[in-house]
Amino acid sequence: MSASRRTSSTSPERATSARKADMAAASKVAPVAEATKATPGIAERPEHTHPAPWLLVDAGNSRIKWALAPAVRPARWQAASPAFLASGAVDHAEWRTLATQIRAGWSALGTGVADTADASAASDASAAPDAPGTHSDRHFAPNMAPLAIGQGGQEDGFVCPEPAGVWLTNVAGDAAEQAVRMTLQTLWGMASADWLKVLRAGESRAGVRNGYRVPTQLGSDRWASLIGAHAAWPGEHLLIVTLGTATTVEALQGNGDYLGGLIAPGPALMLQSLAQGTAQLPTLDATMPSGGQAFARSTTEAILRGCAAAQAGLVERSHAQLEAQLGAPVRCVLSGGARHALAQTLTLPFTEHDQLVPAGLYEVALRDAESTTSATTDTAAANAAPTDTPAGASCAAEPARRGV
Repeated sequence: MSASRRTSSTSPERATSARKADMAAASKVAPVAEATKATPGIAERPEHTHPAPWLLVDAGNSRIKWALAPAVRPARWQAASPAFLASGAVDHAEWRTLATQIRAGWSALGTGVADTADASAASDASAAPDAPGTHSDRHFAPNMAPLAIGQGGQEDGFVCPEPAGVWLTNVAGDAAEQAVRMTLQTLWGMASADWLKVLRAGESRAGVRNGYRVPTQLGSDRWASLIGAHAAWPGEHLLIVTLGTATTVEALQGNGDYLGGLIAPGPALMLQSLAQGTAQLPTLDATMPSGGQAFARSTTEAILRGCAAAQAGLVERSHAQLEAQLGAPVRCVLSGGARHALAQTLTLPFTEHDQLVPAGLYEVALRDAESTTSATTDTAAANAAPTDTPAGASCAAEPARRGV
């Protein structure tokens, strides 16, 4: 595929600038409430400690992914290229290292916020340029020793502050949610049980309206991806393709109406099914390059190109169908860890975005916090209203309120 047809949602310059803005915005967040000092298992925080961001968690079929995001929406925040403060992922079998990863990310974030602007700029300048489709957040690899449950790893003096909140999407079942809850307990003690909010699909949220006949049947990760994509490209018609364990295709109108989607086996599952269902075909890795679009001249290439072509055919047919249905251009967005399997096969232009789920979670978290703040403000204003209003005026106003 020609490189000119492939676009990325992130450039190194934009991502670096966005992360600086994120840090600046995060540094304005108020410190944790005094009640933290009385929470069992949470040490008292020094006054110079750093602001608490949102913790966003995506429990997918293969891995548990996480990201830290500013508790206040940065002025220059762009959902199309979200520069999260830190992120990471672990396989489900290694979930006990999740707390260690998050703590390491939080510690690095704290150091970055405490540093001067010059030091932050120097760090940005020394960082390696981003590859297309990636972001300049600090990503933490899974090869870390697990923390003991209930200890939070306080031996070096650093204790994670309470987060602004925790949001979770989970398609991996009860065991995955329990793993996340135990991770939170490891870091913050029993109080963390009250912080976790689990996103589930509904009729509408954050500008997206669910077109499923039974809205709750839509997977929470797909729901978050729709919200993230709509926030990234508001007003654009989108075909959102997520390639992971499964390949999902979503049709989203520019006005936020979700028209429905498709689900198929992902690239790795296709390869595995061939290896398991035939006597002589080898087991291949989905990350192996397919070698292009030409007819293959070896068995290995034939398998790789055949499965890639099947994925590409699904995407291209869906894209053509949606453009014909809407009578307008449609942006094709590729997301998911296996999206690179289409790099040499897809013939239509596409945009990559590798953080759609956390981008959607972040949008939900911010809007939820904003609505809560608005409701609290309204309640406070109502309680502060004068109580000596004449009885006649009160009675006259009551029918008007009922008619609104």
